[in-house]
Amino acid sequence: MMPPVVAWCDPGGMTGIARLLVHEGYRFSAGEWPFHEAVHEIELLAGSCGPALAIGWERYKIIPGLPQDHAHEAIEMIGAIKSAALRHRCMILTPAAPSAREPASPAVLQRIGWWVPGKDDAQSAAQHLLAWLLRTGNLPPFVVEAVHSVGGSG
Repeated sequence: MMPPVVAWCDPGGMTGIARLLVHEGYRFSAGEWPFHEAVHEIELLAGSCGPALAIGWERYKIIPGLPQDHAHEAIEMIGAIKSAALRHRCMILTPAAPSAREPASPAVLQRIGWWVPGKDDAQSAAQHLLAWLLRTGNLPPFVVEAVHSVGGSG
């Protein structure tokens, strides 16, 4: 069953947040913000939606021995997202690997109007949101049509 609001986040130095509201039609929005502003966006979203919100994020894997100068930014943002979700009793979706967004191609994002030019982290969050819709079978009719028209899965 499709939750009333679904959000996916791509945490990091700039955090992308994509939202789909299922109320009187489907309303999508996406953007990206630096840490403090992204925390504020998540708090507003979780606080206003509470248990109606299902939220997920891109999983971050620390790889020992590799330089990961900005790992703390992703890890801190994931902690802030999880904290807000738990505090406001939101549904936490299983974190997804970066590769999990691959079935949601940029071509499909463009076709359905979810492409956010010049905002890579917002694009990534939108891809994760669309990939989750594909994985769970919670596809709005316009998404099914777009996926099939560009030859994607679904």
